[in-house]
Amino acid sequence: MTAQNTNTVDISWTVFIEILSDEFTAKTGVGVYAHITPIDIDHAYQQYLFLNAPMRKFVHDYVRTHAQ
Repeated sequence: MTAQNTNTVDISWTVFIEILSDEFTAKTGVGVYAHITPIDIDHAYQQYLFLNAPMRKFVHDYVRTHAQ
């Protein structure tokens, strides 16, 4: 993997976590780590990459099904 590809993945991962945390906070009043584990976040990110869905749509749907 080239440095440019690595940077793109790093940025995508960072943005994913930020959007996920913002969505959980907006829906429940607390951030992502109050609801799911870091391993769950990684699995969600891998699922997002596999589905190749728009990030905000994926996160919105994910939070809707995982926020208690």
